[in-house]
Amino acid sequence: MEQLKASIEAEIKTGRIGTPVFLRCFYQVNQQFTDRGTIETLINLANSWMHSEIEFSHLREDDCQATVLLQFADGESALLSANYLTDAIQKSTIDLHLIGSRGVIYHQCALEYEYV
Repeated sequence: MEQLKASIEAEIKTGRIGTPVFLRCFYQVNQQFTDRGTIETLINLANSWMHSEIEFSHLREDDCQATVLLQFADGESALLSANYLTDAIQKSTIDLHLIGSRGVIYHQCALEYEYV
């Protein structure tokens, strides 16, 4: 996850997408949720890419999914979801859209191991 974080931070610094305003991230993991580490990882990513502090959050979770909606002080927002895959054959995946004032970063891939 650190490599993904660094790569996106580098793109943000180039100014190509402008100021980040919205993040949508769906993270499917092939492990049971034993704590909030998975969704907290996504919240930390969102917080590092937005230029203001989290002002409001709304979390819904059960034993198969955790979803959080974040609103930042300067109007940015994020919709983050972590889902537990019940089929052990499926690989973990991440699907991410970071929308800026002048462009978008899109990243989707299957993961060989968990990033929590």
